[in-house]
Amino acid sequence: MRTAGWLSALLCLALAGCSVVRGTKLLAPTAFGLERVTPELYVQAGTDAATRESLRQAMERARAAIRAGYGGVASRPIVHACVTEACYEGFGGMGSVAKVYGDRILVSPRGLDWHFIAHEWSHAELHERLGFRAALRLPQWFDEGVAVALSEAPPHSEAHWRFLVDSGVRRPSPVQLREFRTRREWLDAVGAYGEAGNAERRARGEPEIRPVYAAAGHELRPWLRQRGVPGLLAFIADMRAGEAFDAAWLRPPP
Repeated sequence: MRTAGWLSALLCLALAGCSVVRGTKLLAPTAFGLERVTPELYVQAGTDAATRESLRQAMERARAAIRAGYGGVASRPIVHACVTEACYEGFGGMGSVAKVYGDRILVSPRGLDWHFIAHEWSHAELHERLGFRAALRLPQWFDEGVAVALSEAPPHSEAHWRFLVDSGVRRPSPVQLREFRTRREWLDAVGAYGEAGNAERRARGEPEIRPVYAAAGHELRPWLRQRGVPGLLAFIADMRAGEAFDAAWLRPPP
């Protein structure tokens, strides 16, 4: 009875449309217009067979990217794919390309590929490996930088970073980047550096800019390359043991 009551309350809150609780709809995806493809993949009702198969393959490639980056896969997130913006916004997407709620990944029509699934999966994987307490001490810029580096999404790539540099687009310095420690600080920076204007740029036929995400990837790629999987796992172990973040991430490679 308590479970039934909790589910009823959850459904009522989600139906109310409050942005804070929209993501909770993913706990009951089939009640809100999604259909199960596999135990780990749900898609918007009416999605064609080719798109469903493409997403299934994208999940496998994303899984391979996580395995390569972390030396294995500890997390088992469930992907929820929307093929319309209305569907995405209904689950709390609010203009982003993809997002993750714990072990639930939500993907917009603009992110139906392995890159963005892998990006969000990296967040789930890193937090799963760190555990709750250590994850609370993880700066957002580092979390995003690892996800950007492992997912290889073209909009966040090193090539995009060079485009930003060559075009004179304002972007955070390494010192400024490291100030974006909380989720709120990260989102404020994304807006301050112009990423919030990408919808208008698309409408004008102009290239989008991702200076904050690109800066995080630019910072973390050399770190990951120098340390490899053993170094990333050592960092995670240090954080789990209570090491301060700055000491853990600045430690020389093993």
